[in-house]
Amino acid sequence: MNLAISSDLASQIRRQCGENVFLCYQCQKCSSGCPVAEYFDLAPNQLMRALQLGQKDMVLKSRTLWLCAMCETCAVRCPHDINITRIMDVLKIMAQQEGLSSPLPSAVLLNQAAMRGIRLFGRMYEAGLMGEIYFRQMLSGTLDFRRLLRIDLPLASKMIRKRKLKLLPSFGKTALSKKNTKQGEGIAYYPGCSLHGTSSEYDLSTRAVLSRLGVTLQEPQSWNCCGSTPAHSTDHYLSVLLPLRTLQTIDKAGFDTLTTPCPSCFIRLRTAQRECRDEGIKQRLQAEVGELPSADLKIEHLLQTVSERIGYEKVREAVVRPLRGLKVVCYYGCIITRPPKITGVQDYEYPTAMERIMKTVGATPLDWSYKTRCCGATLSISKPAIALNLTGKILQNAKNVGADAIVVACPLCQINLDVRQQQISEEGGKPFSIPIMYFTQLMGLAFDMSASELGLGKHFVDAGTIVAQSAPAQFSCP
Repeated sequence: MNLAISSDLASQIRRQCGENVFLCYQCQKCSSGCPVAEYFDLAPNQLMRALQLGQKDMVLKSRTLWLCAMCETCAVRCPHDINITRIMDVLKIMAQQEGLSSPLPSAVLLNQAAMRGIRLFGRMYEAGLMGEIYFRQMLSGTLDFRRLLRIDLPLASKMIRKRKLKLLPSFGKTALSKKNTKQGEGIAYYPGCSLHGTSSEYDLSTRAVLSRLGVTLQEPQSWNCCGSTPAHSTDHYLSVLLPLRTLQTIDKAGFDTLTTPCPSCFIRLRTAQRECRDEGIKQRLQAEVGELPSADLKIEHLLQTVSERIGYEKVREAVVRPLRGLKVVCYYGCIITRPPKITGVQDYEYPTAMERIMKTVGATPLDWSYKTRCCGATLSISKPAIALNLTGKILQNAKNVGADAIVVACPLCQINLDVRQQQISEEGGKPFSIPIMYFTQLMGLAFDMSASELGLGKHFVDAGTIVAQSAPAQFSCP
């Protein structure tokens, strides 16, 4: 077999995203750390070698592009700081522009359905997204009717009953309420699409807890979706434009700080702030949106807002019923801490902020092996078997160390671990019943807030045992 070697593909990638694939010397750290490498046809280091050799056809038709969970592990661990995740995006966009059929059509379908909703409504329309995916799979003859009837429809029905899934879309166009436009009246709050839908309990508990801590959150009256993974997997310019519109409005309203509970929103907002200064798209953005938002606008993940801006001492002062005896593991997932040049997190491989918060409210955080391991992210929709395997490992490790609950700060992590837990138990033959709690909910319980204030009734795995452990009969104020 003749192998034609060319640098054209490497040059094209360099022009598109600035990454030099020839810096890779095959140390294989990217592949050894990748949580889904076993499912790839090209391991990350093999993909990099193929790029160096100019094997365009091999790369663009690879399953690897579409099975990548975008967890940033490869980018963070590369000794030459090659952003392999960004290269994956460039290759996916290139494959779509050239009209190549994806070896994983469900991933492409997910991105298309999500972007259609964002363009129509300004926000992710979760019910419509799933409806379109099922409809198009039915038309193509790829719909798994057994799975739909046995698993997905009962889950959707339960989510509707718990008011976690809205049947009608909400609309966004980014405009702050007139009464919330003075600088100094608090900090801007960007909830993101999930917190107005499938993760509404995160929104409830965030508002309740920060109010108790004396922080005023000012949510834009209407806002646009950040674009999340579907945007940066299909159109780089759009992935910058969507979050930039939100940043521009908040900046013009006079706020100097924005907080968001969603790691995906956090990454997209910070990435947009960084990339809008790039001369390659700066002029185009200015022509479309006008003056760019200030580079001094501070964008924080909610975990940073609580641990760094508010501080542990203020949290401690608000504790009424410490969660003594409650053993937890803190699960950060992928992109609260990674990549550090975007997140600004120093201890990105072994973060400790959530553990410190849990200690402050009286709980006991346990050491474990999966605190920054990927849960599968949107593979739970496009390739559920892989996501179930990844989340099953997380649940098993939490169980092995004796955790009463898993504490999270990401809506997608919570959904994957909570909503799918019964399915994981049944299909894996290992029974799990571990409550998946947002860190704000446990803070709220320690602050003596009610279960309804914190949205605890929305969980699939009953959090009743956790609530009982914070009951006044068991604990007294220190």
